[in-house]
Amino acid sequence: MRIYNIKDSYIQFLRQYEMKVAENKHEKRPYVGVVIKIGDVKYYTPFTSPKKKHQYMKNREDFRKIAGGTLGAINLNNMIPVPDNALIIKDFTKEPDVKYRRLLIEQYKSIKADWDSIQKAARTLRNLVVSSDENLTAYQKRIKQGCCDLVLLESVYSKYSTER
Repeated sequence: MRIYNIKDSYIQFLRQYEMKVAENKHEKRPYVGVVIKIGDVKYYTPFTSPKKKHQYMKNREDFRKIAGGTLGAINLNNMIPVPDNALIIKDFTKEPDVKYRRLLIEQYKSIKADWDSIQKAARTLRNLVVSSDENLTAYQKRIKQGCCDLVLLESVYSKYSTER
């Protein structure tokens, strides 16, 4: 397991097809996340920074707390398929901001300890998102509506490799 950033150009590429793909903040505050492999596809799952509310929220199909929410969360609803050439390995040992470096190290340790559960949650969510609506409960449909259209993104993401 590694922590990654993602290229702005890839996010812009996906946003041509799906506006739910969260912006990368033009490298001012880029995504930081982990990659989870489901079948033959890698999915980038971004973190969200720690917020007080995370400690009171529950883990859900589309949201996974890091260290009980004290270190942020993984926004599984923003997971996107990703080719290797759009990933940038985050070497947090070289992070100049000491406080941020400590946060990344602690996030890494916590995620690594919960890695099997995180992967299972991502697989479950992906299966929900690609399911036909008639097979879903009202609750599952609401979860799906908050997620990126993985069927669409999976059909186009590999074009990034050939167009760049």
